[in-house]
Amino acid sequence: EKKKQELIFLFDFGIRSWWCTMVDQLVLDPFIRDWVLIPILLVMMMRGVLMDKIRKLLQSSKKNPAPREKVEESQILLRSKRLRENGSFIPPEAFERRQAWLCEKVLSVPAPDDSDNPMPQLGPKSPADMNTMMDGMKGNMTMIVSNMLSMGWISFFFSGFILVKFPFDIPDNFKPMLQRGILLRSLDASYVSSLSWYFLNLFGLRGLFDVMLGSSHGADDTQMMVQPPMPTMGQPGNDKSKIFEAEKTELEIHNHEWIVLDAKDRLLAGVKTH
Repeated sequence: EKKKQELIFLFDFGIRSWWCTMVDQLVLDPFIRDWVLIPILLVMMMRGVLMDKIRKLLQSSKKNPAPREKVEESQILLRSKRLRENGSFIPPEAFERRQAWLCEKVLSVPAPDDSDNPMPQLGPKSPADMNTMMDGMKGNMTMIVSNMLSMGWISFFFSGFILVKFPFDIPDNFKPMLQRGILLRSLDASYVSSLSWYFLNLFGLRGLFDVMLGSSHGADDTQMMVQPPMPTMGQPGNDKSKIFEAEKTELEIHNHEWIVLDAKDRLLAGVKTH
């Protein structure tokens, strides 16, 4: 009985060792590379180019420019901020002239305020906001439809294929991400299935699309996931007079120091220390 148990143990150990060796030495058919791996890569590249063209066609052709008053207000605040941050590079006389002009003639002028209106506007405030909302909805629908078609095509024709093996070891925690559609616990995590290869191409071709289509292309699905905030319902306008008053106070109390005045002494002191 004892010898029988030893034989069973040796047989089981030999079967397990042989299976592990076969799994470690799994050879991928070159036809899988030619007829599955490369076609999926080419289809994902063509999909990105097609998505860029479709999103450009679906965008609103008429772009409403921002009102002149809003542009002037933002530029005034930006100019005051730049003066506070970079004013140390100009002489005190030039800084005081700019400070007096901004505080007395620009920031002191009361800005038109929308907060006095007790009834806030509902929905988008301008046609430009409506166009932005519609463009975002069109882009999201295009992304959803294209992803559904691509995943359906790969799942129907190439389900269960093993396409790639990474040349380095990967922890088993990445198996659910790299081996979607394959239920083999003994398979090494460095092997990649067809559906996981689709996701790797979906998020890994952004650099190639930046070179091919430019930095502002529409082939990146992650740009559709991060949309600008849409206009909300029932929010009153910003109190612009308080913003101007706060910027004026910060500019008036700013302490100006001309760093160019003693630049020569600081340079010579640094040379002497070295």
